[in-house]
Formats: sequence, C-alpha cells, structure tokens
Amino acid sequence: MLKAGYPADWSKALELLLVDPDRGMNLHNDILHGLTGTPPRYHVALILQAALYLLSHAHGQRTPPGTTA
Repeated sequence: MLKAGYPADWSKALELLLVDPDRGMNLHNDILHGLTGTPPRYHVALILQAALYLLSHAHGQRTPPGTTA
C-alpha cells in the first residue's frame, strides 16, 4: 500500500482491521472464511469505512492534510 501512495497510518489501520490476528480484528479471515455468521453492524461499518477510504484515495478524492477542499 505504501508503494501505491497510501499513508502509512492508514496502511497500518487496515492491516490491524483486516489481517492481524494478534493485535487486530482479522476480519478478512473471520468473514471471508466463514468463521463467523452474520457480522455485527460495527464490523460492517468499519469495513465500509475502509472501503470508502480506499476508493476515495484511488480516485484522487482525498484532500491532503493541511489544505481545504
């Protein structure tokens, strides 16, 4: 993600949210591999927030820190 231009803090946040079973939530494994039934609403909200961030960054819709839109 860093090579693609994503900020390091968001890269770490996504890693903790999706794939770090020791320090994070590991939602990737839990949901995609069927280890949980219907995920709780807050898991869905976190995944949607992450997806919206990635999409906005990929399409150049992010405002750099310290600037106004």
